Amino acid sequence: MLGKLMKYEWQSTWKLLLPANLLIVVMTFFACITIRIGRSSHYDITENDGVLFSAIMILVTYIGSMFVVMIGTAIYLIYRFYTSAYGDQGYLLHTLPVDKHHIIIAKVAVSTAWVLLSSFLIYLSVLFIFASDDGVIPELVDSMESLTREIGGKPSVFAGIMTLIAFVISILARVLKVTACLSLGQLSANHKLLMSFAYYFGIYFLQQMAGSFYYAFLGLINSKLDTYYYGRPWEVTLIAGLVYVVIFYAVTWYTMDKKLNLD
Repeated sequence: MLGKLMKYEWQSTWKLLLPANLLIVVMTFFACITIRIGRSSHYDITENDGVLFSAIMILVTYIGSMFVVMIGTAIYLIYRFYTSAYGDQGYLLHTLPVDKHHIIIAKVAVSTAWVLLSSFLIYLSVLFIFASDDGVIPELVDSMESLTREIGGKPSVFAGIMTLIAFVISILARVLKVTACLSLGQLSANHKLLMSFAYYFGIYFLQQMAGSFYYAFLGLINSKLDTYYYGRPWEVTLIAGLVYVVIFYAVTWYTMDKKLNLD
C-alpha cells in the first residue's frame, strides 16, 4: 500500500513540478551561452543595444526563475499536503484502510525528493554558471576541499559523505516541520492556515533558542576545559536534523491519527 500511495503522489505532482525543474535546465543553458558570448574576445555585445538588452533580460530571467522554482515548489507542496490531508480530499484519504504512517511517509518522501531535486539542479546550475568563467572551477574545488578537510591535513571523503547525508536529513526535517505545523493548525476550529503559520514561526523561534542554548553550553564547557570545540558542521546539522525529524514526525502522526479535525 505504501508503494501505491507514493506512486499516486508522484502522479499528482510531476505534471507541475517536472516542467518547473526543466525550466532550471533551460534557463541555465541560455545563461551559460549568454555569459560565454559576453566574455568572447571576438564579439562585444555592448556595441549592439538590442543584443545587450537581450543578454540582460536572459540573465535577469535566469535569476528570477531560480527563485520562482524554489518558492513555487515549496508553496505547491505545502498546498498539496494541506488539501489532500486536511482539505476536501482529506475526507476520502482518511476513509481508506491505510495506516497513517504510510500516508505520512508517502507524502513526506515524495515532497523531500522534489525539494532535493530542485536544490540539486539549482546548485548544478550555479556550478555551470561559474564554469563559464575560466579559472573559477579550480578555485571552487580548492574551497570545497578546505571545507571537508580533517585534522591531519588530508581531505576527508567521509566528511564529504556525512555532509551530504546531513543535508538530506535537514531537508527532511524541514518538510516534516511544515507537515507538523499544518497538522497542529488543523486542530483549530477557525483560521486553520493562519494558526499553521503561527505554529511555524513559534517553532522557528524555539529552534533558534535551542541553538543559542546549545552553543552557550558548549562555550561554557570549553571555557572550563580550556578548549575550543564546537563540533564539525555536519555533526551539528545531522544531530539536530535527526532530533527534529523524530519530533516533527511524532507530532504529525499523533495529530493525524488521534486528533484529526476535518470540520
